[in-house]
Amino acid sequence: MKKLFYLFVVFAVNLFYAGAYAQVKEAEKTYEITGKAKRGALANVDYDLQTGNYALYYVTKSNDRMAKFQIYNFDREFNFIKMDEQEVDFDKAKTQYKWFSYKGDEYSVVGNQVEGNLTGTLVLKKKKITYSYDWILLGYHKKVDVLDKVKPKTEDGRKFFYYAHAEDESNGDILILCGIKAKAGDDPFSQMKNFVVLKYNSNLELISETPITFNYVQSVAYKVALTDPSPDNPEASSVSGMVFVFAPMGGPGMNKAADPDINNYTYVRIDNNPKVVDKFNFKSPASYWNILECIKTDKDVYLFGPSMAGKEKYYNMITDPNAKYKAVQLMKVSNGQMEYITETTLEDFEAKLKFPPGQKEIRAYRGKKFNFANYKIATNGDFFVIGQNFDISDQETKYKDVLSFHFDSKGILKSQYGVDLLESNKYSKAAGCPQNFIESPDGKNMYWLLMEIKGVATWTVKPLTYPRIGKIDLNAGSISEFQNYGAIGKKDYYLDPKFPFLETDGGNKVVFFGSDESGRQIWFCRVNLK
Repeated sequence: MKKLFYLFVVFAVNLFYAGAYAQVKEAEKTYEITGKAKRGALANVDYDLQTGNYALYYVTKSNDRMAKFQIYNFDREFNFIKMDEQEVDFDKAKTQYKWFSYKGDEYSVVGNQVEGNLTGTLVLKKKKITYSYDWILLGYHKKVDVLDKVKPKTEDGRKFFYYAHAEDESNGDILILCGIKAKAGDDPFSQMKNFVVLKYNSNLELISETPITFNYVQSVAYKVALTDPSPDNPEASSVSGMVFVFAPMGGPGMNKAADPDINNYTYVRIDNNPKVVDKFNFKSPASYWNILECIKTDKDVYLFGPSMAGKEKYYNMITDPNAKYKAVQLMKVSNGQMEYITETTLEDFEAKLKFPPGQKEIRAYRGKKFNFANYKIATNGDFFVIGQNFDISDQETKYKDVLSFHFDSKGILKSQYGVDLLESNKYSKAAGCPQNFIESPDGKNMYWLLMEIKGVATWTVKPLTYPRIGKIDLNAGSISEFQNYGAIGKKDYYLDPKFPFLETDGGNKVVFFGSDESGRQIWFCRVNLK
């Protein structure tokens, strides 16, 4: 029998930790798994709400036709119950386990590559996407080979100026935003006023198109595809639509073609048909808004990014890449209309910067390069952006301090939180720190989960991360100390990259999953957030 090693921790100073860290470690155990499972990877975790039991599924390849599954069952307190072992045919396994996405060790899909040439003219090329399965990571690596240039089968003689596109990797459909180039005698600004979204299938047959027209010339200030994971292949994406933001264009030679209102932006959202779902004009506080992120929820869309006043310059005339931003803008779109747009100066960010008690101060957000890591919308409507500052030197990205921006339900900055990471090694600097928020069931607090990168496992090339948790008081806009987890005595345990944690007990508790660096010992840790 395998030995069950465990450590059940009851703190004699619970009150101290509850006050200092706002969370208490309730239980922590490890269990040594078999060599066969060790060579595989954790493929899925099931949690039974009724019994509180956990099932961990480890998968390895048995032969060319079958996969081997080892299912480890544990009770609520992480006591080992049993291990079931199965050898299942690949096709049957996909039916038996919906999360098992294996489609062969290697397969290829032919699609289309969309780009613009030196003059911006739309160019289409065939491409071959080859997916190769990795039995250690239990997922596919993707390689793209660009093939020959091709013409659409429904070529109608029009010339298009390429602006943006989205490819649906699940079926090969493509959406392309283009400007219609002027013919002899046409308006010379046609491609900046007369836009069209084209939809082609994988055979480059034009399925449908929808026009987007303006009275004045426009810059495409922002474009993004709205995607969902493909149900058949998690490595592929399914496109549900696109969002575009247009800004007035102007300058020498444009004269009456330019909108006299340099802040008159336009928001457009299309579905994948493509049909216009939302279209409205809005007044941007600044003439230049560098939108970094578009966040779509079930009901709303948020746009976020730094901005600067143009000093009576149009969006397209502000071209200095080193120009300093003066503020940050946040816009919320709800029910097809703008609910709010706010502008927060960098001085306000500086004034509202807060740290965990006892931590050294770090610099506030200065409108420079920022890696967007995640977001969270609280039940009271508060909006959180989390990410990291970073620098690029010698073509290398170096990630730095972690920041969170806390806006209230009207888009007004409530607080900025800065956290100094404990790890400062080459791996943590080369990759952004994974982050999540967990809201308390009573809606009063937000728990900030950081996954610090300590290194990389040599045998799997997986990141070695451990969790830290701090609490944000939503009403006060304050932040607590962070508590670290993953160390038992002199031995460290690290989170599983696919299943790092699980919320239980209605969100009052979080369970961390992981193992030691070798992958031999499973690690469980339950933390009470109350």
